[in-house]
Amino acid sequence: MAKDTLYLLNPFFEKEGQIRFCPDCAMMEGYLATYPHLRQALDIVYVDYARPRAILVERLGEDHQNAPTLILGEAAPDAGPHGEIQSANGLSFLSDARPITRWLAQRFELAAPL
Repeated sequence: MAKDTLYLLNPFFEKEGQIRFCPDCAMMEGYLATYPHLRQALDIVYVDYARPRAILVERLGEDHQNAPTLILGEAAPDAGPHGEIQSANGLSFLSDARPITRWLAQRFELAAPL
């Protein structure tokens, strides 16, 4: 079974002359810190803030460059119990921290977000 791949923004980036961070990616980093075994269960790729985000464009197309994004190792048969699994270029993926953590919680029997 292929590993799922989690795409996160590099933790700090410059925007409008200020150093910023992505709150959703920070939430994912917190989830990974709470469940460190996930770092071995997932492939984690950090991408730059600037668009286009070439690796995401290559895999999912120009319309799907959001981070965080979790590309599933195997195509999902449907949109999942919450209707959050999307597909592009034959790949299944989740976008945004809450859907990703809900999916990870179900898959690895971890705590789910409210």
